[in-house]
Amino acid sequence: MDQETAQALFNQGAFLLFLNAPEGLEFGIDYNSWKIGPKFKGLKLIPPGLHFVFYSTSDKSGTSGLRTGFFKFYESKEIVIKDWDNTLEDVKKSEQLDPEQIKRLKTDMRQFDPFLGPYPLSPPTNWQKLIRLTNYITPRLISIILPNDGKVTNISSSTVDEEELINLGDSRYGESDIILFTKFDLKKSWKLGATGQEVTKYSQDKSWLLDELLTKSYDNNYKELLGELQLAFVCLLMAQNYAGFVQFKNLVQLICSCQEALEKYADTLFIDFIDVLNYQLEECPQDFFHEILAENNYLIHSLKIFRRNILDSINASSQQQSQKFHVLRRRFEKFRGFLNKRFHWGIVDEELAKEEEEEEGEYAPVVVELPDDNK
Repeated sequence: MDQETAQALFNQGAFLLFLNAPEGLEFGIDYNSWKIGPKFKGLKLIPPGLHFVFYSTSDKSGTSGLRTGFFKFYESKEIVIKDWDNTLEDVKKSEQLDPEQIKRLKTDMRQFDPFLGPYPLSPPTNWQKLIRLTNYITPRLISIILPNDGKVTNISSSTVDEEELINLGDSRYGESDIILFTKFDLKKSWKLGATGQEVTKYSQDKSWLLDELLTKSYDNNYKELLGELQLAFVCLLMAQNYAGFVQFKNLVQLICSCQEALEKYADTLFIDFIDVLNYQLEECPQDFFHEILAENNYLIHSLKIFRRNILDSINASSQQQSQKFHVLRRRFEKFRGFLNKRFHWGIVDEELAKEEEEEEGEYAPVVVELPDDNK
């Protein structure tokens, strides 16, 4: 860490007191983790902003157990205090801490300074990576989706799980740790009382569902939706939580399956979505991408649909109206080149894609036959 950065963090950095944790505990923040020693009391010089702190105990053989962590926005010079409970093998809840003791600890931080590790800024790119991975996540999203002090475990279930996740039968991890992702049904993406024609249209084009979610769940702010996409991804990447993958997959399929909404959001939501997804996949290890994110080819299928929708929008619009679609297409083609270079994963040309895709199973459109009034 250079002197200028160190001085800036000394003046602005936050503190995390992590008291009474057992020696040998795996402890980490963001991209970094360690086995802590007997003198460890926490971290200092934490850059203001969102961070993920995580920890896990291990048995005598050294096998790590449940990974638990919490997302939190740190304010400049903020002092956060966590106290370990040996019975629970977890930190105590905020309401369990003695307010008077907290006050005393905060007024005498000098005693802890020799036992606080500095936030690791080497390499500095790690902190920059985290900012880009989480730049749309807001404190509001954290409080809504992770209401238990931002807490998440690698077995936390969510409101959108497709199947029951691993259940350890441990009463410590109950409903209080559920992840409250925004719930929606991709297989029912039309309004109540829709006509047969509307059901057929919006079973493929998810634009009505997207607008409904933006209005009712995201306060008409598309950046909040992208923030949830980012939070789902980091829950998977950092917290190793499968529920994060389920929501990530659902949101990607939703956004990629919108045709009508491209007219309204081509130069906002959709172009920013490509940037978010591009950077997320840049951060994926190769095996992580192929074994998890590309599961059942859902991602390549979704991106084929997205590309087709962009091309159809260009073809259906006037030259003046098509400019924003051309910008979106160029950005997508750049992203497509990245996928091919990094993962050797091509998205075939449009006509070939149409011939190869099998619109069956979960991807099949819902076709509603209208009654024939002449019969």
